[in-house]
Amino acid sequence: MEDIKEKFAGTWKMVRSENFEEFLAEVGVNFFIRKMAALAKPTTVISVNEDTITIEQKTGIRDKVDTFKLNEEFEKEMEGTKMKCLVVYEDGKIKYTNTPIAPDSTVKPQTVYRERFGEELLVQIECGNVVCKRYFEQVTA
Repeated sequence: MEDIKEKFAGTWKMVRSENFEEFLAEVGVNFFIRKMAALAKPTTVISVNEDTITIEQKTGIRDKVDTFKLNEEFEKEMEGTKMKCLVVYEDGKIKYTNTPIAPDSTVKPQTVYRERFGEELLVQIECGNVVCKRYFEQVTA
């Protein structure tokens, strides 16, 4: 947990993004919401408290908070779909796997990686054949 705290804890502001609209289309978000979401410059706040990690994503339009323990499955709702989630820490990356609980769900499984590259935080989201990359700079530690 100390490694995660040292590498990831703090406030991060998105500075650039690749394939975000394509990712949103892949998960079924409608055109208007995709366009609005693409304009947002989200802030992510990552905190570590003992064995619990909290990741807050703030856009000003819709904020999301996930609080979890590594290697422990939990449920959350994404766009009205219940998801089974598991977060692990491997190879210096926080790996977040989201899988729809309902077998007939139209929402596709997603994998999110958070990784440090120098002073930047890369959030890579994979869904189907789409890979989205979002780059963040640290605002506060």
